[in-house]
Amino acid sequence: MLLASIRLGILLATLVASLNVAAEPRVWTLTDVRIQRLNVNAISNPTDPVTGYFVYDDATRTISNWSVRFPEPFFDFPSFTYVPGNSLMYVADFAIPTLGPFLGFSAVMNAPGPDFGVRQLQLVPLGPLDGSNAVVALDTSESRVDYILLGPATRRSIATGSLTLAPQLPPVVIAQVDEFYHAGLRHYHITADDGEKQALVTGGWQRTGESFKAYAAGSRAGGSINPVCRFYSPPIIDGGDEPDYVGADSHFFSADAGECMAVFRKWWWFWGFPQDNVFQIDLPDKKTGTCPIGTIPVYRLGNQRVDSNHRYTTSAAIRTQMLDAGFVAEGYGPDGVAMCAVQ
Repeated sequence: MLLASIRLGILLATLVASLNVAAEPRVWTLTDVRIQRLNVNAISNPTDPVTGYFVYDDATRTISNWSVRFPEPFFDFPSFTYVPGNSLMYVADFAIPTLGPFLGFSAVMNAPGPDFGVRQLQLVPLGPLDGSNAVVALDTSESRVDYILLGPATRRSIATGSLTLAPQLPPVVIAQVDEFYHAGLRHYHITADDGEKQALVTGGWQRTGESFKAYAAGSRAGGSINPVCRFYSPPIIDGGDEPDYVGADSHFFSADAGECMAVFRKWWWFWGFPQDNVFQIDLPDKKTGTCPIGTIPVYRLGNQRVDSNHRYTTSAAIRTQMLDAGFVAEGYGPDGVAMCAVQ
């Protein structure tokens, strides 16, 4: 009888302990994750931190949602944010029981050719992600990022960092993207940043009254939602040893990671100062230009001038007006849809 009671007690204790770390989706954030630089100061001068989160289910061994941002460009690769809309994830197990799962994030930009590129992030925690520990260090000997062009990969190790358990996912935050116009430049501009909106008004820009809805940078992303990159061409571009030349004094926006990378590579001398995530928005079907349910088309039109400028609008009437004024439709499908705004 005593032996049976002891066995029952052990069984109940085991069940209670298992409930404390029951298999379920958990949110993990990247904490002080930094990449080694490829120079003599690599150890003492790692990159700015890689930030973000992912949702890992230790029962199904899958990642259901993620947003991981690399803040710095690297050679032919601009700064970048991994989200489900532009990347894939995979999970594998190591033969070493003390290590956690092998977590991979992979983003392929464009078909093989001059604009092709693959960036892969590999995270290997030094322990299970079952909730038994709120902070799990990364194995810096196995965690890394690979940059692949058409030749061998360039590999950079993760110098430091850990994964920290978070109580919940970041919220979905709607952002209003407002349009401005400068009569002297005859340029249009859009922004979701409240501080920039005020600065534009102070700097002589006027609101057109047009706007569309998107998601704030860092907002929870899923489906076809992608970060929007932004490039800036200053009015005068420093030619270095050569004479300076005229820029556009304008910005260019895209929600397509492949297009962002192509602009970064081809037009680095003209469209500089890249930002990888000024707001987030759905991407249309690249063949038809069709937007997902619950979204509306954002048309992109270019002015075809030396001072290259684009207008982004959800209005079919404005699209027609700009075409009649000599602008050219850009984007996907027959109507030139570049993005899909929240309806």
